[in-house]
Amino acid sequence: MKAIKDVNPAQAYIEGMLWAAYGVKIISGSVAEWQIDKVRECAQKLKEAEIDHSSLSQAEKEYQKRQWKQWLDSTTQGFKDKLKEEGRLK
Repeated sequence: MKAIKDVNPAQAYIEGMLWAAYGVKIISGSVAEWQIDKVRECAQKLKEAEIDHSSLSQAEKEYQKRQWKQWLDSTTQGFKDKLKEEGRLK
């Protein structure tokens, strides 16, 4: 399993905004905030399961989970903010 680097929340936020900006160009319509939250929740559970099944020590697993959550939270917020700015978040 590839180690997760230390998370830069500002970079993750900007990445989320960029993904949303790209998404609004290719997909028409709006998306509900609860839908984004559910996708985020699924992604977090899947990644945590992957980490749990890795050969890392327990301390390394906990560190990677915290880093993943921080990245996911920041990226998701940037994604939501960009959709709001575009008037595409319900």
